This record gives sequence, structure tokens and C-alpha cells, in this order.
Amino acid sequence: MRVVHYYARYLEHPSGVTESIENWARQARRSGYEVEILSAAVPAPRELPADLRDVARTVRHVGHGRTSWLPTGLTRALAPGDVLYLHEGWVASNAVAAHQARRRGASVVMMPHGVYETGITSGLRDAAGVRAALERATLRSADWLHVFYPSEADLVDGVAPRRTTRTLVLPNGAPDPDAVPRWTGGGGFYLWMGRYDPDHKGLDNLLRRWAELPQPRPRLVLAGPDFRGGRSRTAGLVTGLGLDDSVEVRGNATGEEKDRLIARCRAYLHPSRWESCSIMLLEMLAAGVPTLVSATIHAAQPFAAAGVAAVHDFGTPGGLGGSLGVVDENRELGQTARKWVGETATWDRLGAEYGEWLAGLSEGAAR
Repeated sequence: MRVVHYYARYLEHPSGVTESIENWARQARRSGYEVEILSAAVPAPRELPADLRDVARTVRHVGHGRTSWLPTGLTRALAPGDVLYLHEGWVASNAVAAHQARRRGASVVMMPHGVYETGITSGLRDAAGVRAALERATLRSADWLHVFYPSEADLVDGVAPRRTTRTLVLPNGAPDPDAVPRWTGGGGFYLWMGRYDPDHKGLDNLLRRWAELPQPRPRLVLAGPDFRGGRSRTAGLVTGLGLDDSVEVRGNATGEEKDRLIARCRAYLHPSRWESCSIMLLEMLAAGVPTLVSATIHAAQPFAAAGVAAVHDFGTPGGLGGSLGVVDENRELGQTARKWVGETATWDRLGAEYGEWLAGLSEGAAR
């Protein structure tokens, strides 16, 4: 049995989705399975991780981008008994890939990465209902749905209620706590780090709550890569709310700068309106950073129940000061998070469980 990941955009740019694909591919290979990552060819492919260059290859497509790509060479790349992962959704390429997998006798696993969140579905252009009908058909033809948290499966049911599709609930893994910089605090600033997408990441809510704090406001550092002009929008909101004296809008932080920000912050704030399974958030917990997460993300309830993060509704006015007081250099919270990650949430831990699931699929295929 081979585990094959198909994501037409895989070579376009690095993202949380591509990082997730790469890590799941590593776990399958670690469990002894042959792995491939298939995508469309692009004029300037990104540089791939050295350990996965041998498993990434392109298949023929027609079309010229995400919305029009259709795989025509996928059938020849699949074999009976393969497990084909399809990532994200709302694209015709996934529907065609699922059909080709069926023709070849391969099993299909859908991994949505959060594309059925209402914040996304409410903005889709689908006046005639064609996209919704195609997505329902693709989801219902899948053998498995792989989601990161149970509540994500409920969103999928809102698009296409599960019939024969079975569900695997297994989140992205966190890095080994010994492999990331350990939080110490003492830097005098709160931290947000991620992609500058103000609507998705809830940066507008965070800044409005920051403006409600009494003077003198604590220092807040924002850092991450730009996304469709989101950094300039964020900077404009900072100025418009009169926060230039307390909020710093940085560019992308990497290497030693990123490590220093993680290690020295007072706490990490994660105000996203929705979130499938944030790799950055898991990295913060692994480092032992005291963390405040949005009440509207899937991880909020599990993390609160495990005692590894505090929860706040960033969309509701008032109350942020009290929540900041809960996480502000809270060493006990950070230590609990770091211990929890090491014992239950690393890629090694979750990869072993994933390997057992793959073994079950392999035995079923053999039978």
C-alpha cells in the first residue's frame, strides 16, 4: 500500500497546508509505507525540504491555476490499493482526482484543513450552486475524512452529511519541546505571530480589544509574512486606533529573531476567528509559552480541558485585561503546556497512532 498526497498547489508556495502535508508524509514513511506527493507543475517551484525531494513529483494538468487546474495524469500515477489524500476543497481538481482514484481502485481520504469554516463558505461565489453540488459529491465519494478536531467534522456535515464515510480525528503534531527555544519571559511584550490575514486571524478584533485597555497599554509585537496586503491593512488599523505607541507591526520573523520573540514574550495571543489546526500555536505550546487562544477555534475546548491554554472571546468587547492577567508570564501554564506536548502531542506520539491507523487500512486492503 502506498500513501499518495495530491495537492495541485503544493509547489507554488510554502503554507500551513504544505507543511502539514509534509509532516503527514513523513509519518507514513516512518511507519514503513511508500509515499508520494503529487502536484501540478509551476514555472518557479519553491524549494522543497531535502528529505522529501525524492517523493515529490508532478503530474500532467490542464488549466492555469487553482480554480481551473484539472489533473489528467493522475490515473497513471495511482495503483489499486493506494491511499490517496486530497487536501482542502472547493476545487474541481479534487473532484477529478477522486474520480480517477475510484477508477484505479484506490481509497480516498479528504483532509479539509479548515475550508468548511463558515468564514470561508460564506464568501464563496456559487450563485447556481454548482460548486456546492460538486463538493458534496466529492465528500460523499470519499472513504475517509481526516480532521484535526471533532468539531471540524461537524462543519463537514454541514456541507455533506456523512453516510458511509468514516472519520479519523487526529491533529497535526507539535515539535519536540527539546527542539524549540524554551520560553523564559522577561521581554516585556505580548506576541502574535502568523500570516497577516486580518479577517481570518482576527487581528482586527485583537487590536480593537487592545484599544480598550487602560493607559499605559502593554507592548504588543505582531510578526509574520504579508498576505494580500494584510500587513499594511493591519498597520493602518493600528494607526487608526491610536495604538502606534504600544503596538509594533513587524515583517516576517525567522531564525534568531523568531526564537528570541518566542522565548522572551510575556505570553502568546491567538485571536483567530477560525482555525483548523495552527502549527504556530502548537509550536508555542511546545516552547512552554503561556498562551491565550480564541474561543472560536477548534482547539479552544480541548486545550482548555487539558489545562494548557487560557481562552478568550476576542470578538466581544471588554474583558481582555483580565485574560491577559491570567496568562501574563504564567510559568505554571507554560510548563503544563510543554509537558503535555512532550507526553501526548508531538509528531512522534501522533505519528505512532497514525501508523496504527494505516496498518488497519493495509490489512483491510489485503483482505
